[in-house]
Amino acid sequence: MALATLIAITLMCIAWSLWIRRVTWSCRWEVAATLNIALQGLAVLLMSPLASETLGHWLYSLTGKWNLEDYLGHDAYIVAASAVVYNTLGRLEQDNAMHQRFRQFVERPATLCIPVLLALFWMGNGAAIYRPDFFEVPTDFWLNMYWLLLCGMLIYLLGYGARALLILRTDPRSRHIANVYLFASAMGIMACVVRIITALVPTLQTVQGSTLVWFFACACGAAFALTSAHSWRIKTKWFTRANS
Repeated sequence: MALATLIAITLMCIAWSLWIRRVTWSCRWEVAATLNIALQGLAVLLMSPLASETLGHWLYSLTGKWNLEDYLGHDAYIVAASAVVYNTLGRLEQDNAMHQRFRQFVERPATLCIPVLLALFWMGNGAAIYRPDFFEVPTDFWLNMYWLLLCGMLIYLLGYGARALLILRTDPRSRHIANVYLFASAMGIMACVVRIITALVPTLQTVQGSTLVWFFACACGAAFALTSAHSWRIKTKWFTRANS
């Protein structure tokens, strides 16, 4: 019940933020931030026990492999974290330099990571043992490698974005928003660190260990969503005053 409530609150925050930012899909400098929120919402939804008990069973009937919906949710997290970096770099560098840096340090490693994750997932307990909450699947060598690669990539991406946010916060106008984004990134990194620890230590693969990972992951998603909505409302108020 506690997990269901946590997931529901996070999805409501994300849905509200997407509604507030609904016009930003056509705004060049805002679409990456909105995409990040949408993909985090998709990831939380795909990783939820509800998805495992519905979509997961359907995917198993097609492929003979369990937990594919969780793998897809993890891919969505990687793209969401990449969108955070894109959004932040876009505020610091000119287009050509930003695109070159993004392709080299973000897009390329993230793109290579996704098929390797699928191979590790396919060979290990991740695809062989069903649990409504994927964090409770007992790990073997392949699943441990899967978690190490996934969490390592997410820590790298969130850390890369956080480094850029530290530069942004030197501007007094951006400091408050950058601080909350840094908090959200720290929550995401904490979720990854806890997941690595619980994956490598079988005695910690309990409901409590799983709930702790969910707490940090949901705090990350909710913080990004609420801050992005707040940031957009500030900008629209400024536009309104400027045009009046």
